[in-house]
Amino acid sequence: MAVTAACLAALAAAPASGHAAETRTASASAPRAIMRQEKNYQVEVDNFSTQAFDEVALAFTRNSTPVTQILHQFNVPASSVIIFDLGPCSDVKQYAVSGLVGGERKFTTGDVDADPVGCDDIVTIRNTAAFETHRKVR
Repeated sequence: MAVTAACLAALAAAPASGHAAETRTASASAPRAIMRQEKNYQVEVDNFSTQAFDEVALAFTRNSTPVTQILHQFNVPASSVIIFDLGPCSDVKQYAVSGLVGGERKFTTGDVDADPVGCDDIVTIRNTAAFETHRKVR
C-alpha cells in the first residue's frame, strides 16, 4: 500500500502533458489517512526444561489460505527461548507447537486458536513434560 501511496503522490505532483498544473490547498478539516502496518503474531517457546530438542516445530494455518505452514527451529538447547513470527495477526487462525528428539515427539500443545487481538503467545516447557500456553497482556 505504501507503493500505491507513493505512486499516487507522484502522479498528483506532476501535471499531465498538455494541461496546466492545478493548484490545491489542503483544508484543515480534511481527513488525514494514516497507514499503519499490522502487527505480526508471535509465539515464544520457553524451554525451561533440562531437555534439549533436536527440533521444535510450529504448524499453523491462516484465514487467507487452507494450506498448513510449518516453521522449524533445530537444535534447541535446554533453558533457551525461541520466537516464531507467523505474519499478520488477523490472518493467523490456529497453531500447534511440538518438540522432537530423535524423530520422536516429546511434547505438543495440540491446536491453539489464535488470538487476533493479543498476537503474542508464550509456550512454556517444563521438566515434567508438561507445557503451558500464555497470552501476553498489553
